[in-house]
Amino acid sequence: MNILKEVYISIEPVGTTLLFELKKQWKKLLVFIGMSIGFALLGSYLPYLLAPDNPLPSTITDFIQDSFSFITMIIIFSTCFFFGGIIVEEFSERTGHIVFPIINRYKILFGKYLGAFIMEILVIAAYYSTLMYLGFMYYGNPLPLRIIFSFLMAILYMLAVSAFVTMFSSFMKSISMTIVATIMILLIVNMMVDQIIGLTIPDFEQIYSLNYMSNLIEYVLEPEFPKERFIEISYGPGDAFKTKRWLTPTIETGIMIALSYFIICIIISLSIFRRKQF
Repeated sequence: MNILKEVYISIEPVGTTLLFELKKQWKKLLVFIGMSIGFALLGSYLPYLLAPDNPLPSTITDFIQDSFSFITMIIIFSTCFFFGGIIVEEFSERTGHIVFPIINRYKILFGKYLGAFIMEILVIAAYYSTLMYLGFMYYGNPLPLRIIFSFLMAILYMLAVSAFVTMFSSFMKSISMTIVATIMILLIVNMMVDQIIGLTIPDFEQIYSLNYMSNLIEYVLEPEFPKERFIEISYGPGDAFKTKRWLTPTIETGIMIALSYFIICIIISLSIFRRKQF
C-alpha cells in the first residue's frame, strides 16, 4: 500500500497538469478537430460532390490514399500550435512560479506534453474517422486493416514533429516565434532541402527528412508495400539528365527516422530546460 501511495503521489502532479492543459486548450482542440474534418471532406467528398460524373477510385484503399492530401499539413499546424508554448510559455509568462509553485518542473513539462499529445491524437483520429466513414458509405466494403498501420505512422510522425517543436520552444523567446519558425521549417525549408539534395545527390536516400518519413502514412496502405520506393526521372535534350525521386522509406527506416528526431530533440530540449531559470 505504501508503494502504491508513493507512486500515486509521484504521478499525481503529472495528471493534474495534464487535466489543466486539456481544460486550457479545449477550444483550440475543437477548432483543430473541425479543421481536420473539414480538410478531410475537402480532399475526399467535395471533388465528387462538385463533379458527380467524376468516377471514384477503383478500391477503397485508393480512395483513402487519394484523400491524404492534407494530413501532413494538419499534423504540422496542430502540433505547432499545441506544442509551441510547451516550454517558452513557462518562462515568458512566468507561470512556473505563479501557477505551480511546488511541483517539479519536469513533471509539469511531462504533463503538458502528454496533454498536448492526447489532443493531437484526437485531431488526427477525426481526420481518419471522416475518411473511414466516407469510404464505407461509398464502397460498403470492409475497411482495409492497413489503415491501422497508416494511423500508427501518423502518430509516429506526430511524435517526431512534437519533439522538434518542443526543442524550438526551449530556446525561442515567444510562443508566436516558435509557431512561425517551426511551420516555416517543416513546410518550406525542409521541402527545399529535399529538392536540392534530390537534384544534386539523387542516389542518396533522404533518411534525414521528416517529410520523407511522412510519406509512409500514405504508402503503407499499399497491399504490396513497398512495391516501388523510388522512380527515375529523365529530362533535358534527349533525356540527357536523370534524377531519382524517393517515394517512401521502408517501415523500419521510417521508424528509425521518427525515433531519431524524437530522441535527439527531446535530449536537447531537456538540456536547455534544465539550464533555464524562471
